[in-house]
Amino acid sequence: MEILSPASNLEHIKVAIDEKANAVYGGLKKWNARNKAINFTTDEYNYLIDELHKNGIKFYLTLNVLMLDEEISEVINFLKNNKLPDAFIVTDIGLINELYKDFPQVPLHFSTQFGIHNLDDIEFIKTLNGKRAILSRELTLEELDKMKKNTDIETECFIWGSQCLSFSGLCFFGTLINGGGGNRGKCIITCRDIYSINNKKGNYLYVPDMDCINLISKLDGIDCLKLEGRRRNPKEIKQILNQINNGIRSKQNNGYLFGVNIKNNGLYEDINSRTKPFMKAMDLENINNDDICVLYKDDKPIEFSTDYTNENVMYIFTELKKPYIINKKNLCIDLQISDKNVVQEILYMNYKGDGNTFYGEEKSLVEFDLNKFIYNIEKINPSINIYKIKYKRHNPQKIFINKNTYNELFNYIINDCKTNNNDISSSNMSISRMYLETKKENVVEEFIDDPFIKIIYDIETVKKLKEIKKIVDKYSDRIIYKLPLFNWKSEKLGEYLKFLENKEIMFTRFSQIYLCKNMRFKKKLIDYTVYVWNKKSLKYLIDNGIEEFTLSPELSYERNKLIFNDTSNQAIIAGRLPLVYTRNCFGHLFGCKNCINNQSKLKEIKNEDKNLDFEIYCNDDYRYILNKEPILNDYSKVKLASTTKFRYVVSNETINDLNIYIECFKQKNYYSRLKNYSYWKNSYECNILEGKE
Repeated sequence: MEILSPASNLEHIKVAIDEKANAVYGGLKKWNARNKAINFTTDEYNYLIDELHKNGIKFYLTLNVLMLDEEISEVINFLKNNKLPDAFIVTDIGLINELYKDFPQVPLHFSTQFGIHNLDDIEFIKTLNGKRAILSRELTLEELDKMKKNTDIETECFIWGSQCLSFSGLCFFGTLINGGGGNRGKCIITCRDIYSINNKKGNYLYVPDMDCINLISKLDGIDCLKLEGRRRNPKEIKQILNQINNGIRSKQNNGYLFGVNIKNNGLYEDINSRTKPFMKAMDLENINNDDICVLYKDDKPIEFSTDYTNENVMYIFTELKKPYIINKKNLCIDLQISDKNVVQEILYMNYKGDGNTFYGEEKSLVEFDLNKFIYNIEKINPSINIYKIKYKRHNPQKIFINKNTYNELFNYIINDCKTNNNDISSSNMSISRMYLETKKENVVEEFIDDPFIKIIYDIETVKKLKEIKKIVDKYSDRIIYKLPLFNWKSEKLGEYLKFLENKEIMFTRFSQIYLCKNMRFKKKLIDYTVYVWNKKSLKYLIDNGIEEFTLSPELSYERNKLIFNDTSNQAIIAGRLPLVYTRNCFGHLFGCKNCINNQSKLKEIKNEDKNLDFEIYCNDDYRYILNKEPILNDYSKVKLASTTKFRYVVSNETINDLNIYIECFKQKNYYSRLKNYSYWKNSYECNILEGKE
């Protein structure tokens, strides 16, 4: 059994060597899902491989973000001119195929970001020459056991460290409401903001750290046990590796300990058995949320404090914060500061779901006056809103920064946020036909005969897929059937999918395409959860019979056009898209006694930091979070390709309201017409103008 240790600096490498880890994983300055970590320079990368190999330790290079075409070329060129790792940790289909073509001798390990949670996923990655599946953190012990017993490739799972609220690779909290995107390694951890339910405040969406070291014996057969922690103190990693090597059952509470209090409700207790006990959400009522710290005593959080001088203060939630303003260029800056109060690293996260990392030196220092910095930036461009600057502060004295780093950051932000003076605008734009995505049969019934509408019926869950025959018997090939995202139990679904043969089908996962490879369909489409961020991924899908694609809402329309060119595609024009898909249950927060009976109950939660309202919707085996305000994109602002069609994702609108809104879409100047209605008045746009370029 391999023990895999995290690394983002040479101190981590020394710890792995001293504690005799079997392998280490880490990334370069970009191209990986922990871009917040310091990560390695080219020289450090080549050096650490030599050092690890001298000690019989392997190194796995993380390339686990979605890639644009030019970035794939950059990665390949880098690898051709530097040392090769012992394995690549990968996510992007386009990059995966290029890596295997150029470096077939280097094993491919499929990241948790790829979302491997069932046997179909494992069988699929084998077709892509995958040698190892890094299994989803959401799986129960029973599900892990089933997967490891039914595959002949290596398996890896996390046993310690931070967990995400969202299923890995399916978090759009950042990119769909402005800010850093998880699929680019720039997550702004919106789930760790302060939330309120019925005016009571707490860290209600924070998932506590995983600690499964005491379960090692139950994970017998898993080939590799992995520790999270590329941003953690090397001493902490050393301690955990030492505990593993000595077979000590860990009882220490590490990291953030305040979070949701999961009750055994019949769904989550098995998953809970792989995590620390969930602690009760702390009540933050009457706390100054502008400056929140956590005070630790005897490994337990005892109170929130703004006493920066106290040596027990471990973490400051945020130092400077202003109101988050929807539809502005909202920016977040994360600082790493030395014990001398010098800025060492700056992670800048922009409204496009991307960002950049800057590194400072401890020379030519100037004072970093944060308020003055914000004022000067926003004075030049009033559309910019630097709403949060976050860092761990060692003392209350002045902060200093390298002068060149300061200027570099300042100029980068100004250039990155230049106002788009796109003069393409046509009130004469008209829509000839629209896709209407819905989970509700009454919506299908209402619009199925409307020649303007093509229905996409979201099957949602395995349970509903097993009942699909009655829907097929009713609507046959008049609608598109969208497959469910999750199949936690690795159930065999072939007999139910056969009911969909000769129908139009929309895949939501790569593995579904593989699963249905021998079935005949009227038309094959994919949703945006099957990521296509480059032409190499597009080619793979076309070669596998996909005829129509959904444009990524994380990318700008111009970037999407570069990828898809003259290929038939759908663009999201309106509606509410899930921001987070999660297996966590929130029954304890909302008083749910029975998941099935309470699925229809409206669950509202407010983000206090951003002043945004969200709703949580429940299915029988997962939940998703929606922004209360819908998306409404004004496509008159862009030059449209003739191959683009539009989709409206229906949520909880009434039939009467839908009829009114659909009539607006049939008219010219739909955007201004819809803005007259309260439902759309405060709507926001995706990234059609300024997504990742």
